[in-house]
Order: sequence, then C-alpha cells, then structure tokens
Amino acid sequence: MICESTSLNKYLSKSSNIFFVFGSEIVLKNNSVDQINSFLKEQNFTEKKIITEADYSKIENIIIENASGSLFGSKIIIEIGHQKGKIPKEITNIFEMKNIKEFNNIALIIKSSIEKINKSTKWVKLMDSLGLMVECNKLKSFEEKTWVKNQLDFMNESDAKEFSIRITDIFSGNLIAQQNEINILKLTYSENNKDKKIGYDNAEFLPYQLEDKIVELNTKYALRITKSIKKNDDHYGPLLVWIIGKIINTCIVSLQDNVNLEKAGIWKNKIPNYINFIKKNPLKKMLLLQKKVYELDLASKGLGGMTKDQFWQELDNMVVSLTSN
Repeated sequence: MICESTSLNKYLSKSSNIFFVFGSEIVLKNNSVDQINSFLKEQNFTEKKIITEADYSKIENIIIENASGSLFGSKIIIEIGHQKGKIPKEITNIFEMKNIKEFNNIALIIKSSIEKINKSTKWVKLMDSLGLMVECNKLKSFEEKTWVKNQLDFMNESDAKEFSIRITDIFSGNLIAQQNEINILKLTYSENNKDKKIGYDNAEFLPYQLEDKIVELNTKYALRITKSIKKNDDHYGPLLVWIIGKIINTCIVSLQDNVNLEKAGIWKNKIPNYINFIKKNPLKKMLLLQKKVYELDLASKGLGGMTKDQFWQELDNMVVSLTSN
C-alpha cells in the first residue's frame, strides 16, 4: 500500500510491520517515523536497532538474527536510514527475503532520502505488496493550515485556530520553521499566560534574534539577550537551550551529511552567516557542545544537579564558545 503522510493514521493498523518512508518534506518524514514508532510501541515493540550505511552489508543477517525477538522476549524495531543516492541493493534485497512478511517479532522502518518513486520498478512493486509506503510530499496551503492546527492539540480550540493562522501566514511553505514555532509554543504556552506573538514578533523575548546573533558571531549582543532574559523572563531558559541546540544540530547535519542548509530549514538570507559560522566551528567542537546542550536541557528541567546560577553561567559559556575562536 501507498499512503500520504497526512493520512498515515488510517493505514497503520492495516499494514504489516514493514514501512518505507520517503518524499521531499523532511518534517513530515520525521513525524511519520515518530508516528510509526508510537504505533509499534503500542503493539509491544520495546527494543530498537538502528542500521546506518556502514552496516548495510549486514542487513539480512541482522533481520534473520532478530526475527525470533530478543533474549528477553521483546519485539524489535529495526530502523534503516538511507541518506543519499539511489536505493542500494542491500535494502531492495530485503523485499525479496523469504517469509519476510511473516517475521512477527520484528518491524522494519526504512527512512529514505529519495523524493519520488517509480511505481513500475520491481522493488517498489514488492514493497507495495509487503507493507506500507508513506509518501511525504510538500503540502498545499490549505493542507499546511490543517497540519499546523493538528500539531497544536495541546491548546484549546480557539487558540489553536488563531495560532495556526498566524504561523502559516508568517512561515508559509516552510514546514521546518512552522515546526520550530510549534516546539517553542509547547514550551511557553499556557491558557493563563498566553504569548500571542509568534517568533521574532516578540520584542522582549527575541528568540530568533538570539539565533541571528550567534550565527553572526556577535558575542556581545548574544550575551545581552541571554542576560536580559535571565533578569526578566528566566522561565524561558529551556527555550534558549532549544534554540542553541537547533543551531548546533543544523551545523552537525551540514558537516556530517552535507545537507543543503535551505533544505534544513534555514532562510536564504541567513545562509551566508550560517556558512561562515560553520567554518569557524569544526565538527569535533560541535559534537562536544551537543553533549553540553543535553546537560543544559536536563538542568533547565531541574535535573542534573546544577543550580540556577550555574545553569545561566553555563549557557553564557556556550554562547561565548559558539561565537568566538
């Protein structure tokens, strides 16, 4: 079967536990994989194995070895990442494995970088007969509004409607930017204390100005933002960690996988600053800072043993490290 990502819920229970996710919209691919994982968790799949390109030659052996489940009786999800180029033979061979559809103790999720498929191709016909292919295409304008509103299910109905209109008006055609705004709202929204401004519209908070000043390598201005927020709105600490984490993750993806920055959700006018920023921050440094983001995320939630003052000091240290050599 083949379905659109927006109607995935209708097909999950009708499919065998073999999924192929593809298309041009990164956010929808990520959300689809998350949705599939959540569904499988409900079906008692409690363990996961990740297969990257380095392990392609072992795919069939890994599937066979895990077909009877784990030593502890757990069902296993095998997630295969395909990052670039055509679908390799090691993956298409899966669809020709004998009795692959009858391996009830494993589920296969193949997340592919390909944007289109040829339905007359042999491997596509085989996959179509075995499991579910999830197509993640760019959304039309009315589909975007519906998608955003569905993501705002943590709000009451009237607020979800208002915010979905604002987000899709400001970030039309950019699902990654829309997802970023939704993630921010998940951290900051409450019915009793509603922030009715989206993204950079909030002059006091300045979330996107922090991103801009970091990638512009403007240490002084970036520190002024964090210190102002600490003084006036320190409950936004988790959001600052998220923004810094987003910058670091974007750079790591660009450095490791050579992902186009525009496809990664960076606005065209910001790309030159990001390119210069990446040149000043090598991969090894960014990977170390990524671990620090995890520690700060725990600290922002009251975990990890840091005091509030230590948290803000470490956050300032991150800003200085990112914006200076």
